[in-house]
Amino acid sequence: MIVPVRNAAAVVESQLAALSEQDHEGPWEVVVVDNGSTDGTADVVARWAHRLPDLRVVRHEPPGVNGARNAGARAANGELLLYCDADDAATTGWLAAMARAASRADVVGGYLDSTALNSERVRTSRSPHPADRLPVVMSFLPYAVGANMGVRTEVFRALGGFDESYTAGGGDDVEFSVRAQLMGCSVAFAPDAVMRYRLRDRMWSLARQQVGYGRGDAKLLKDFREHGMRASGTSSALADWLKLVRRAPVLASSDRGPWVCRFAWRLGRLLGSAEQRVWCP
Repeated sequence: MIVPVRNAAAVVESQLAALSEQDHEGPWEVVVVDNGSTDGTADVVARWAHRLPDLRVVRHEPPGVNGARNAGARAANGELLLYCDADDAATTGWLAAMARAASRADVVGGYLDSTALNSERVRTSRSPHPADRLPVVMSFLPYAVGANMGVRTEVFRALGGFDESYTAGGGDDVEFSVRAQLMGCSVAFAPDAVMRYRLRDRMWSLARQQVGYGRGDAKLLKDFREHGMRASGTSSALADWLKLVRRAPVLASSDRGPWVCRFAWRLGRLLGSAEQRVWCP
C-alpha cells in the first residue's frame, strides 16, 4: 500500500488509523512517500510504526504526485500496489475488497464516498463520484482515481509507471488508466472498496484544484486524441460559459461553490489549451 504525502501532518493520522483497522488476513505493508513535507509529516507517520505492518517512510523530491507514486512502487515489495491519499480514510474492508477485485483485473478502482468527511456545503460544490461504476474521461474510457486505485506490480512495471510529466494537478491518474487500456490491460470497478474521500473545504483551494483538472484535460486530449479522445464542442462550451455569466449573481450567496468549480474548470481548460497547443474548450 502506497500513500503519497506532502505537508499532511494535520490529517494523515486519520488515514493511518483507518488502515490499522483493515480486516485483510494476508500479509501487507504500508509505504508512505514523503514528497517534500516541511510540517513534520514524517515524524507523525513514524509514531504509527507499532500499529501498522511494515510501515516505513521513503522520501522523494522534487514535488509531484506521480513521482511520489513511482517512488512508492519502487520501495514496495508486494505483488499488488494499492494507492490511497493521506487526507482520506479507508473503510475497514477496503484492502480486502481491492485484493479480491485485483484477482480479476489488471487495474482496479474503488468507490469514493464524499459524504462521511465533508459538510453539505462542501459536498454540493462538486459532483459526486458514481457509486456503480468508474468515472469516464471525456466519454472515452473509464479510469481509476489515484485516491483509490490498485494495480498488479507486474502490470505497473510493464506500463513504466505513472507519467511524471503530468504536473498541472489533473489527469495524472487518468492517464495511467487510459494508457493501460490502450495497451490491452483490463480496468475494473471494485464497489465494495470504499474510501471516505475528503474534499477541499476552502473556496480558493477548491478553485485551484478545478483549474488543475481543466489543464489536465487539455494534456490528456493532446496525448490521446489520436486514439479517439474528444473534448466537448465549441458550441457546448460557449453555452456553458453563457450559463455561468447568467448565474454569476450566485457568487453573493452561500451556494456559490458549484459556480466557482465550473468556472475554474472551464478556465483551466482554456489555460491548458494554450499550454498544450490543442483546442480543449
